[in-house]
Amino acid sequence: MSFLSPITCLLGRHEPLRRYVKWNGRKYVGECRHCRTPIERIAHRQWREREDEPERP
Repeated sequence: MSFLSPITCLLGRHEPLRRYVKWNGRKYVGECRHCRTPIERIAHRQWREREDEPERP
């Protein structure tokens, strides 16, 4: 773990645990490897905190 990892998480730049990244049909989702926050991929190598979406019926 890098010394700056917690700081980058506080700034909103997360890094996924690649082993647990899944495709949910719309985007890639997973957890941050440093702070375990649920995250989603918004672009190549850009991950942001996930916003909960309402369940579809």
